[in-house]
Amino acid sequence: MRAGATFDSSFWVHSVYLELVDYLLVDFDLFCTAAVEREMGGRNPTSLRLRSLLANKSIQRATARSQKIKLYGDGERAAINLALERELLLLIDDWRPYEAARSAGVTVLNSAVYIVGLCQQHRIQFAQAVEAISKLAKRGTLTPGWIQSALKVIANIRKEEANL
Repeated sequence: MRAGATFDSSFWVHSVYLELVDYLLVDFDLFCTAAVEREMGGRNPTSLRLRSLLANKSIQRATARSQKIKLYGDGERAAINLALERELLLLIDDWRPYEAARSAGVTVLNSAVYIVGLCQQHRIQFAQAVEAISKLAKRGTLTPGWIQSALKVIANIRKEEANL
């Protein structure tokens, strides 16, 4: 049985940009809040991909019944509250909401760590992982500490594989 997960807009944008969506669909039962869907906007690749997956029910729409977390943007707040209520994994790339969710007891995962996991599982090659992390670094939307940590872990994976 796959784990359930919800995501905020930043994670979704990165997932589409880095072509990670198909991996996510294999790994998780995904739930999207209306607030995240609205934040995607109209006719851009991230919005179109999300709407297509919602339409064919590959991703389910969901809404939290209560709002325990009241800070941050609409999408982040909705995703955190849904994760809290349903005990879902939260896929999020914004540092402050990530930390707030973690402090509230939500299990969180950012895109850099997800890429590292795909590399560890040999689902993507070393070069693909480095390229994806480099793209994230160029966008400047992920905290530099996450980028540096991901690159170190990927380098260690490569080193361990070379020693086998």
